[in-house]
Amino acid sequence: MSVQVSYKKQTIFFIILIFIFLSAIEITIRIYDFYNPNCNFVNSDVFAEVDDELKLQICRDNIALKWDRNPLSLIPNQNLNTISVNSEGFRGNELSLNPDYRIFIIGGSTTFGVGSTSDSKTIPYSLQEKFTQVFPNQNIEVINAGIPQAYSFTESTWIKEKILSYSPDLLIIYDGWNDLDQDYEFYFEGTDPSFLDRLIRYIGKSDYITPKIILTYYVNLKNNSIEIVEFNSNKIDEKVSLWQNTWKDICQLEKENNFKTIITLQPLVGTGQKNLTSEEFHSFKKFDGESTIFYYDFYQSALNELNSECFSTLDLRNAFDSNSETIFYDFGHVGDFGNKIIAEKIYEKILPTVIKDIKK
Repeated sequence: MSVQVSYKKQTIFFIILIFIFLSAIEITIRIYDFYNPNCNFVNSDVFAEVDDELKLQICRDNIALKWDRNPLSLIPNQNLNTISVNSEGFRGNELSLNPDYRIFIIGGSTTFGVGSTSDSKTIPYSLQEKFTQVFPNQNIEVINAGIPQAYSFTESTWIKEKILSYSPDLLIIYDGWNDLDQDYEFYFEGTDPSFLDRLIRYIGKSDYITPKIILTYYVNLKNNSIEIVEFNSNKIDEKVSLWQNTWKDICQLEKENNFKTIITLQPLVGTGQKNLTSEEFHSFKKFDGESTIFYYDFYQSALNELNSECFSTLDLRNAFDSNSETIFYDFGHVGDFGNKIIAEKIYEKILPTVIKDIKK
């Protein structure tokens, strides 16, 4: 009997030691990461005019952001220093009760605004400001429905299961990059096809940040290596077809749900005729830009075909042709200035439609 008690005591003691050890690691990493958050963009020319402490805070907040898996969505009521997620799970302010016109912008991290200095510097909010200035007597609401890592499958699921319940008037799909990188075999598996992916996502919902920090350091270390990340063109035609058919299905819901859809292709480093800066050219070479952009053009052909299936389409790949300064801080993300340019391009495209609809 005494031996059994001894074993129990040893087991409990061992568990306590593990707990103390993990807690010590967590505390150490939290302290280190607070003063040295690992985000590549902090050294980019895009953020040259941004205060150092603000850059670090943006980095901390993006790492601290929490998601759900099924469907891929942001956990509501997150109030970080530079990011807020409202009670409905959308970035920014609470939704209006009875807007005159409701616009959702749907996409991945570029729509969400990873790297933006605040909620008000994202593409959706910049578009919101345009409409507020031009139509002060109309409540035209623009909602940021971007979710980091989202692609057409998770976005269409999000639309069907969540967004349509808010009676949208206009859906703007701003993506392309994540679909280009998505593995064909895992298209219908969502963003976490492996057990490890799901485990990381589950841990990410908790306040235990050690695994997230370690993963961030691993990804950034890999991206910062001199090795070129070659583009995987496996089943590219099938991937393009999946993307096209996914949005075709959403557009077929337009009439019965009384909304319009505009599908766009976002700009990436090397699209259009922009003269790349040295920093942008480094990203172009690092991420096999020549091959990546070659295959990205396949989506443009699909976009043309969607023009007859959806309300409209918009090719934004050349949005930065007239800009000589550094716009991209990696292969696809941009800062506040780039977001504002994209918002202006979208505004020009949708303005006639919004004016016509609100006059009905």
